Amino acid sequence: MRQFERFSSDTSVSFNVFQNKASGQGILKNVSLSGGFIESRHAAPPNTWLSLKISHDRIGTIQTAARSLREDARGFSIHFAWTDRTALSSLRDFLSTMGQPIGPSKEEASLEGPIDSLIRKTWASFVRNASGSLLNTMISWCHSAFFYDAEETENPEDTFYQGNSPAITDVYRKIRIFAPTSLPVLLMGETGTGKEVFSRTIHHYSAQKEGPFIPVNCGAIPESLAESLLFGHEKGSFTGATAQQKGYIESAADGTLFLDEIGDLPLSLQVKLLRVLQERVFNRIGSHVQIPLTCRIVTATNKDLKEEVRKGTFRQDLFYRLEGVSISIPPLRERAGDLLPLAHFLVQKISRKMGLIAKALSPEAERLIESHPWKGNVRELGNALHRAVIVSRHIEILPEDLGVGLPSSGKEPSGSLRERRERHEKEILSSCLLRHGGNVGKIADELGISRPSVYNMLKKHALELPSL
Repeated sequence: MRQFERFSSDTSVSFNVFQNKASGQGILKNVSLSGGFIESRHAAPPNTWLSLKISHDRIGTIQTAARSLREDARGFSIHFAWTDRTALSSLRDFLSTMGQPIGPSKEEASLEGPIDSLIRKTWASFVRNASGSLLNTMISWCHSAFFYDAEETENPEDTFYQGNSPAITDVYRKIRIFAPTSLPVLLMGETGTGKEVFSRTIHHYSAQKEGPFIPVNCGAIPESLAESLLFGHEKGSFTGATAQQKGYIESAADGTLFLDEIGDLPLSLQVKLLRVLQERVFNRIGSHVQIPLTCRIVTATNKDLKEEVRKGTFRQDLFYRLEGVSISIPPLRERAGDLLPLAHFLVQKISRKMGLIAKALSPEAERLIESHPWKGNVRELGNALHRAVIVSRHIEILPEDLGVGLPSSGKEPSGSLRERRERHEKEILSSCLLRHGGNVGKIADELGISRPSVYNMLKKHALELPSL
């Protein structure tokens, strides 16, 4: 039994392939709400994005996106990727003009039960009279059926884009060499280059991969609590210590402890961490019991630690202890060949996690991505694409969806005061959507307005909440 019944159709369709800009025409046959078959001399490679225009005398032109599936000598099959409820509603009207659905083959009919038969008989009426809520359900079904993906594995290579640029290839070469050893690793790189991603990769290739991975941001630890958080404490060891508490080091036993922004660790704690690394044992606060150090230490910084040593803000002996292996993570500007593949990968990943359709990047958006300096590196790129996935209202992601510096014409913004104010209002609302993940309550609190006002503004500016 097919999930969406097919209807006999011989309707003209034109298509453009996003990846290579090829175009073609054909006849749409055996169409349903989920897809169909295009009979055409122009081939569309399997698993590529298409922009479709379906022409119908009475309904008009229906435009949507689709991905090509299997191909044969006659043409290729497609799966619709509905992002526009109006277009899907138009297709519903289009299908209602097709008459009777394509019947089951003799083999299928012999396997068909009473319920299947009933569904087939009522399908045409259902298509004509489906409510908006049912259309939304169909959209969700199409998304889940088409964008089905297995759960992310623990292997970073399967869940993070590695890249093929010489700079990043050298990083992974060093990781594969040194990760299986017991040497401490120091990752150095600018903010946003993905140092935690690489630390997880080191953990994956290490002998401790079956143990826990504990990330700690040293710059975010209050100095007054730093020792307790790192080493743990016993009940009653200080005011407020109402129970025994393991520290980060103990929690990472037989695994990896990742100390991010190690350059921000207070000097007083640097001394104690050095002693632990030298003696390979530590004590909880308020206890004389020595606990062996069994975790791998991986650290990261965006500072020049040698310069910090010269300034006296970082201990030289600790630096040498941590720098068993030093790996420099290249900034995004040195990974030019990885920029667009990484952007496409992030769009797919962000869309999948938010339950949204994964759109293609328009050629103009790709050019903007390639020309932008990305001083915030992968983090900045990811934030821009996250915003674009939320605010985009077109079949493709456009440059203005990214919210990064567009080429300036040197002129003052055009339009009336009201038009400028509304553009600014939309930008603020889009930014809040991204920052709060679509949480209307938090958006309302930040803007100092009511929740109904937020919904009214979303409707006014044609923005949608993400389907989390």
